[in-house]
Amino acid sequence: MKVKICGIKSVEDLKIALEAGADAMGFLVGQLHASTDFVLPSTASRLTSGLPPYTSPVIVTHLIDADEIFDIVKKTSISTVQMHGGSPLKEVKKLRKLMSPDSKIILAVHIVYDRPELDYEEFYPFIDAILLDSFNKNTGQVGGTGKTHNWDKSAEVVKSCKVPVILAGGLTPENVAEAIEKVKPFGVDANSGLKNEDGSRSAELCRKFVINAKTAFLKVKIQIP
Repeated sequence: MKVKICGIKSVEDLKIALEAGADAMGFLVGQLHASTDFVLPSTASRLTSGLPPYTSPVIVTHLIDADEIFDIVKKTSISTVQMHGGSPLKEVKKLRKLMSPDSKIILAVHIVYDRPELDYEEFYPFIDAILLDSFNKNTGQVGGTGKTHNWDKSAEVVKSCKVPVILAGGLTPENVAEAIEKVKPFGVDANSGLKNEDGSRSAELCRKFVINAKTAFLKVKIQIP
């Protein structure tokens, strides 16, 4: 079970995520929707320069245009991109051509009205994984909603998907084990559920989240496409 903690903004956030045992850190760069977690490319580059081995930095972006996203890749030297803005197929294909062969592209797919928002199967040749996330119908917010979605639908996606599936959307230390048991994803991703009431990153919640996720993994059988 791979665990990503998203919304890393500072050295303190990074330290908390590392000490919690997270496998990946998400840096939000390229903002189109309201969020307090976005950072400049220079900040993401500075924070990731000191990451230890076996820890992966991930650019999470709302941007849609492949050239704009690739510009962030060049400025940060981070080769894994999570596309969270609903990029059309032609932009995903273009980004794939721009990036190096060993780079990774994760396509966010939002579960809207209990169904995936797009036909993700046509993206298979150009992506390395999909991330299932929630969508706030009232605000239009994508990512960081703090809301769960229909995990039964997510489980159906996992069974049929030809690339690894990462589960996100309202995950917390309290519900991550149940989510893993139901969905059986390749990995899990959390942000807002790992914060204190004042919006700061919680060391205790991050630690419990990683422990509960890894423990739950031992009880289920995960199939990697």
